[in-house]
Amino acid sequence: MKKLLSLGLLLGCISTAIAQNNVFSPEQLRAKRPEGRTRYLALDTYKIGKVLRHRYFVGDEIVFWTKNQRKKSKEVIRSVTDSSFTFAHYNDISEELDITEIKLQDIHKIRVYRRIPWVTQGAYMLPIAGGVFIFTDTVVYDGRGFKTNLDPKGWLIGGGIAALGVLCARASFPKYRIGKRHRLKVLSV
Repeated sequence: MKKLLSLGLLLGCISTAIAQNNVFSPEQLRAKRPEGRTRYLALDTYKIGKVLRHRYFVGDEIVFWTKNQRKKSKEVIRSVTDSSFTFAHYNDISEELDITEIKLQDIHKIRVYRRIPWVTQGAYMLPIAGGVFIFTDTVVYDGRGFKTNLDPKGWLIGGGIAALGVLCARASFPKYRIGKRHRLKVLSV
């Protein structure tokens, strides 16, 4: 059992390292957005010994929090200027697009979507699996009908499975606070 667990942890670490190695060359960036000089948002995240750059082009979806509103916004980038980016909403009442401009200095946090094999799927499936485990351990059919069996060991195991899903979600969708360590800027290709 210990060998199987250590093998699983080793494979998880290797897949995480492979998924995080998403360094693009300038040719790959031009191939992704071939319309010449293109501005894009670059989020540089600083960790011990390395810097990761996450890129957001026009048409990409970005999840962010502003300093004025602590509510999460999930928008598609419409255009990028030197110090801001814009997104648009369709207003049903006036039947036109409402274009909103967000200054880079007003952004408080950004959530990044990292696709890590097995871990990202675990973020969705493990809480469901924990809930199903608790339900099937609590509700028991004994031949005459259903009865409840409250066993603390089952609740502990199901809660552990669900908590592992929360940890997978934190690894797959990290939030970066913009400031001294993590910087958001506009670059061009």
